[in-house]
Amino acid sequence: MKKTVRWMTILGLTAYLLIAPFPRAYTGTCAAESADGFRTMLHDRILEVLDSWPAEDQYAVMFFIYPNAYNQYGGYANLPEFSMLYKCESDIGQNPNPYFSASDGDEERWNPAFWDFSQQRQVIGFDAPNPVADALIGWYESTGVQNIGEEDADSSYDGNMQYIGNGPNGLPELLQLVTGIACELQCNGTIEAKFGRRIPIILADFECTWYMVKATREANPDGEADAYIDACLRRHWVEEDRIQ
Repeated sequence: MKKTVRWMTILGLTAYLLIAPFPRAYTGTCAAESADGFRTMLHDRILEVLDSWPAEDQYAVMFFIYPNAYNQYGGYANLPEFSMLYKCESDIGQNPNPYFSASDGDEERWNPAFWDFSQQRQVIGFDAPNPVADALIGWYESTGVQNIGEEDADSSYDGNMQYIGNGPNGLPELLQLVTGIACELQCNGTIEAKFGRRIPIILADFECTWYMVKATREANPDGEADAYIDACLRRHWVEEDRIQ
């Protein structure tokens, strides 16, 4: 079955491949042997990145989580990379993408293709050796994730070729874990303390998949991401019934 490729994917992948440098692997030494250990590893790395950033006029933080068929590690493929970046109000009007221009304010503000990936910081990557990648795979195996990185294309699209899948095996589990961490950072005041105000944490990929938008809503329980979600609905990047 032929898949429908969204325009956001084309723009985003082009921007990512041509603009972003290959991120350096995180070289921490922590080992995760359980779900709690892996969660702690992710939480600590996210805090490390947040602490390294300047507090400027950021209007959003992005947790960019994207399965990539070229990510092969430990005998598995199509593993989800995870990086963090932010965008400032002062960045608006300064398009970092020399190949495409945003069609309107929603796209410029929220489409990852128009964020500056040269500033991304890696949380999970797959340059070997990589203790975080090792921990991810160990966590997958210990929690019983089967056929890691695989996805049944025939059951992932409805009769109108609209994507209804949950992503490749392993992504839903990781997304749930990261969503919980993001929600914690909002609820315990970490984001507000860092930036001096409450700003959204956007969980995103290049396709604006329904499960990423839903995770964003859950990660921002006090409506911090309402402007982003409204833009997704307004542009028909996602339908309301998919993110309830």
